[in-house]
Amino acid sequence: MKKVLIVSALPQETEFIDEYLRDNTDWIKQDEGEYVNTIKDIYVYVKVLGVGKVNAAFQTADAINDVNPDLIVNVGVAGGLADDLDRGSLAIGTDYVQVDMRTLIPENSPVIDPTPRYLLEGIIQVAKASEISFKAGRIATGDFVLYERKKRRAIKKEFKPIAFDMETAAVAQVATAKKIDFIGIRSFSDMANKKTIGLLSKKKQIDSAELKLRREMFKLPAKLVIDYLEQEDGKTA
Repeated sequence: MKKVLIVSALPQETEFIDEYLRDNTDWIKQDEGEYVNTIKDIYVYVKVLGVGKVNAAFQTADAINDVNPDLIVNVGVAGGLADDLDRGSLAIGTDYVQVDMRTLIPENSPVIDPTPRYLLEGIIQVAKASEISFKAGRIATGDFVLYERKKRRAIKKEFKPIAFDMETAAVAQVATAKKIDFIGIRSFSDMANKKTIGLLSKKKQIDSAELKLRREMFKLPAKLVIDYLEQEDGKTA
């Protein structure tokens, strides 16, 4: 049986999985956050890690010890750095970098493997079939909220990422150390600037279009993963 660990920083980023699988008779809920598809021979374990690289790393390591997964997927929202896309579009990770990790000796830099080709191609195929707005590329991670124009510009110039968040590269580093395949999938909740982060922070007087967009932001990455697993029959490279 293929074991898949799906992780997120916030509960909202994975809660749709339960809603989606509840009405799917191919899936059996074994416990909170645990699902089995006996037809496809897939076991899915969902875990909320908390915000930031430290939470992401140690909680992922704990989950690996519990589940021993074949695949780890980090889903959630991120700041968009692909200026040709809008809020709600997806970033599908090809590789990952920690922008605030600086070492004097290059050999001490984190080792983070890129997404395996079979996995990237499979996810992209499902995204295209679902007509999802997306871009595949590097996801950058740091322990801060990115909104300052100067810092945004500097990160784009140095690292050339399409998205920025606070967890993905840390999860990817743990997956690499444990020799487990990994992919990060993030939707753009904002565009890593003051204007869109201010809009996202707004809690009152939100119109129906914004509410719908926010639901889709949290829903799409998790749904894409489940759709991929069902289509791919849980195969690996």
